[in-house]
Amino acid sequence: MMKTVKLTLLAVAVLASPSVMADAYKFYGRIDYSITNSDSGSATHSGKSGTILENNWSRLGIKGDAALNDDLTVFYQIEVGVNGASEGKQNNPFSARPTFLGIKHATMGQFAAGRMDPVFKMAKGSADAMDMYSLKHDRLFPGDKRWGDSLEYKTVKWNKLQLGASYIMEDNYYAEDDVRRENGNYQLALTFGDKNFRSGNLYLAGAYTDGVEDIKGFRAVVQYKYDNLILGSIYQSSELVNPNKDNWQQRDGDGFIVSAKYKIDKLTLKAQYGTDDSGTGKIAGRVYDALGTSATDVPEVSQWAIGAEYRLSKATRVHTELGQFDVKQYSDFDDTIVSVGFRIDF
Repeated sequence: MMKTVKLTLLAVAVLASPSVMADAYKFYGRIDYSITNSDSGSATHSGKSGTILENNWSRLGIKGDAALNDDLTVFYQIEVGVNGASEGKQNNPFSARPTFLGIKHATMGQFAAGRMDPVFKMAKGSADAMDMYSLKHDRLFPGDKRWGDSLEYKTVKWNKLQLGASYIMEDNYYAEDDVRRENGNYQLALTFGDKNFRSGNLYLAGAYTDGVEDIKGFRAVVQYKYDNLILGSIYQSSELVNPNKDNWQQRDGDGFIVSAKYKIDKLTLKAQYGTDDSGTGKIAGRVYDALGTSATDVPEVSQWAIGAEYRLSKATRVHTELGQFDVKQYSDFDDTIVSVGFRIDF
């Protein structure tokens, strides 16, 4: 194991050397830990209850690009999750995160291959005020995973509009007789504006997924910024299309979240409410994992959450979150989350 860790660190050091990097590159990272108390473990990253230390996707990475000519640029990203602080990850301190290679044309858009955040996921923008923590939207409805062995294409922006498409390579995922090959295993997304409001105060997105993450679904996103207030919402319809899952034909429905963020100097206040009745989100999945086919009623999961984030500097912040999940028909899976965390970016 130590040999693997040493080789990984050596590879990162070599890649970070200016002699082997492209024209422009950046070495970056994030460490984000929370002390979280959970009643049942239904909503935590690990599924554990009690008072636990949570790793909120700490990572190390390198990204950059190299111009081939006036129109063509090669770009890349190599990123790993850093899990070494978790006792259960002592023999697996690194995990897969975005790692891809792509080419970008000035007028024809960009194409990439590898492990990427697909377009359905990224259509969410920053509408989820609790994203990255145990109160995030994927506890209600799916569509927040990234996939290896995938392809992605995005057009250049035209009047703030951009079209994107993602596809997972079926032969890397499914055996010849797997019925999931009958799904399209692709995603499409159309966005207007940008989630950081650099080009205006409005962000809109619509996205469709066919088979990726075992669902067919549609997602609509809206965000609006007015002075220091940011309002956001995600609506999603989800249908499970994996016959290997328990009671899969029943798991079809709709969900949404609405959120608000308000900035006061270095302090950002957050609030969010959401609900879903599709039985396809993370908490519903844990119900089916525990009860199997005896879970004859599709779980209806609702959520409220409040939080705050205070920036100590450009790179560091403290954050806290408080909220509850109510699981109709399955009260043993209700969960109350209280969390305090610290994050540093570099």
